[in-house]
Amino acid sequence: MNTMIALFKREWLEHKGGFGWGPVIVSGVLIAITLIALVVGSVGAAHIDLGDMSDDDIAEAESYGIQLSTDGINLSDLVDGLLAKQSWTEAELAQGLDMFRHGVAAPFYLVYFIIAFFVLLGALYDDRKDRTVLFWKSIPVTDTETVLSKLITTAWVAPAATIVMIFATQVFFLIVVTFLIIGSDHLSTWQVWSNSGLIVGFFELIVGYVIQGLWALPIYGWLLFVSSAVTKVPFVWAVLTPAVPMLLERAVFGSMVLAKGVGNHLQFKALPMAAEIEGDTVENAVELSDIFALLATTDMWFGVVVGVAFMSGAVYFRRRNNEI
Repeated sequence: MNTMIALFKREWLEHKGGFGWGPVIVSGVLIAITLIALVVGSVGAAHIDLGDMSDDDIAEAESYGIQLSTDGINLSDLVDGLLAKQSWTEAELAQGLDMFRHGVAAPFYLVYFIIAFFVLLGALYDDRKDRTVLFWKSIPVTDTETVLSKLITTAWVAPAATIVMIFATQVFFLIVVTFLIIGSDHLSTWQVWSNSGLIVGFFELIVGYVIQGLWALPIYGWLLFVSSAVTKVPFVWAVLTPAVPMLLERAVFGSMVLAKGVGNHLQFKALPMAAEIEGDTVENAVELSDIFALLATTDMWFGVVVGVAFMSGAVYFRRRNNEI
């Protein structure tokens, strides 16, 4: 156990630039865009000239409850005026805030996967390239422990930083909403925070990343297998090797079973998100019940078997290949 903990620390220290700072940068970009939009919106609203507005425009604005003056429009009054035309039930408000939270989380999912892709692809390849593999094999650490530490750190330890930053960013956006609706007669801050779903959402993220690690295991295992086996351009091998049989299957049999199988496990199936559009509404595509339901699917456990097979191959080549 102490050996594995030391290996986890080693992996984290080696890749904290990506796994640690990656989500911080994503959060910073989202916050910066939001603050800029608020400043631009406030300045623009304050400089609206009533002389440039028609009587119909003024009447429509006033029908929303927006107070017009020669000093322009206050952004909070504008938001309150828009809220005056809404008649959300508690359930509709909760659903809207859920989708809002999921929208905030989506960029973090993508950045995490990109970082994980390249970390795993270089995990065993780089050790051989710079010959540090010889050092690691000189200490009492088995090849199986080394490969497992890289997988577990990437799939289940590193997401902790992403989860924390997603939660912090969601809280920031709710604080922004709170300031915009202070004094509103149509939506209270208590309604926003009590229907925000923050705690449930945080639990969904934890469970989601745990199960997503299993769901994506064939992808992660494949990347480690390529990293341990090839001697040049691992990216090309990782991408083109599965692409060739996919194209052959399509050309010869007219089917896309392999492509659909790979594409299925490339999706964030276990991560909470809003993506299904039905009519004029957007429904939650992945919720807590859907996350747990994955554990009962054949696709999940077939993928786990394939992932374990790739991991076994990665351990074999790790044991055999010392240099490039």
